[in-house]
Amino acid sequence: MSGSTHEKTGGSFAAKAIIAGILVVLAVIFAILNSGSTTLNLFGLQLTLPGWIWLIALLLIGFIVGSLFPWFSGRKKS
Repeated sequence: MSGSTHEKTGGSFAAKAIIAGILVVLAVIFAILNSGSTTLNLFGLQLTLPGWIWLIALLLIGFIVGSLFPWFSGRKKS
């Protein structure tokens, strides 16, 4: 019986590794396609960076806001 538990864990790990590999390839393609510069104008300040850096910055801001305000995630069952 312990062999079947090990096989399930190994299969799950392999599937996660394949999905992670596909996501990495897609992220690299996305970064290459969005390497053009984008300018942000905010309160008179102009910042010019590649588009993929802006998207990563917005993703990080979203993570920070989501962790600061956990009540947006919905109600927990008691």
